[in-house]
Amino acid sequence: MKSNFKSGLLFASAFAMVLTASQASAGIKIKIKNPVKAVTNTVNNVTNTVTNTTTTLANNVANTATDTASQGVGYANFATAQAKGYANTELLEAANVTAKANKWSNLAAADTASAVMGFKNYAERMAADSAAVGRAEYSVIRTSALNNYRPALSEAAAKYDVARKNLVPVLSQGYSVANYVANTCKASATSSWGKITPFVNKAKQLNPETQKAVFRLLRTLARGSKPDQQTATDMLAVGQALGMVTANGFALVGNAYQSNFSISVGGSGGWIAGVNSSVGFAMDTFPTNGKYGMAIAVSTGVQVAAGTADLQPGASIGFGLGWGPGSAAGAEGQTLTAGGEVGGIDTAAQWTLPPSLVQVLATDVARNGFDVNSLKNALTSSITDGITTMCQAPGISAGVSIPSSANLGNVTFSPGYTHVVWKGSL
Repeated sequence: MKSNFKSGLLFASAFAMVLTASQASAGIKIKIKNPVKAVTNTVNNVTNTVTNTTTTLANNVANTATDTASQGVGYANFATAQAKGYANTELLEAANVTAKANKWSNLAAADTASAVMGFKNYAERMAADSAAVGRAEYSVIRTSALNNYRPALSEAAAKYDVARKNLVPVLSQGYSVANYVANTCKASATSSWGKITPFVNKAKQLNPETQKAVFRLLRTLARGSKPDQQTATDMLAVGQALGMVTANGFALVGNAYQSNFSISVGGSGGWIAGVNSSVGFAMDTFPTNGKYGMAIAVSTGVQVAAGTADLQPGASIGFGLGWGPGSAAGAEGQTLTAGGEVGGIDTAAQWTLPPSLVQVLATDVARNGFDVNSLKNALTSSITDGITTMCQAPGISAGVSIPSSANLGNVTFSPGYTHVVWKGSL
């Protein structure tokens, strides 16, 4: 632009000189009616040309700077960023800062992941998912989550039904392996319930930013979306705020080195085909090779996760908060749950039964008759030792409703089944 402008001025000057020479040689006289106005117009034209050229050059420089900023966050130029929904540089840069804080390689990667979930861009996703979850929406979130995981829940429900038929008829029988397990684990369950209540209280007092992380997790569960970097960041933020994520492991009960915590929806009122169900994200409480193991798990049986029926007046959100021994991905299997209430908080202690014990329970039930001798025959030392070890470290969960919780009722034992739908490391 600048070189063309200079060439234009030189050409105009040359043309004027030629015209003047021709007029003089021909003896032509030109009468200028308003020489002042003519000069003024010429000056204005030159000034306007210079101004317009300077403005164009300035805009070109600004666009180059904007394109450079856009390239830094994964776009070819600002026009591409605008097509993605970023109307100005400030919005683009703000969204990029948020994305980087949440461990994305660049904003384009975050946008791609968000588009898979139905959002125009990452900024739109963050704004929509971070909004507070009210009582009415929580009911929709819970129903949507259970519906989106219906196939997995149906599979878990079928296995739950087998466990229910095996365990329920004999849990109260004096001479049965199931009753022995329940009695052995009962003391550990009731003594463990109180250990999760401090974390429930912390969950009720999460700061606004961490509450937004919970809202995003619940909405991701409702969509049936697989965890991505945002999910991992939100789970980690919640775990750190609760004190459940540490650098070298965390054991809420027993001496388990590896353990996990979970955020779930479902529970009270979350019935699928007549079975109480829940779905949740689980994350290891410490990293392995710099990454945290994660899983999506669906559970059937007695589940403790606050629902709309449990939310007291003034409560705006409900969810299940859980902790368990072992990795997030290792929760698969038949479960036995002891449910009750402590300190005004619905709680449950749950054990995933080893396959060997499940087989013994099934064999015991198949006898269809119980006495002291049959129980002694079933309870070999290898079985009793395994039961004692298992009972020492139950997983614990509680229904969290901000700011209050309802009561589940008397202590009950119930079979169940947990199915891991997805597992990975982020």
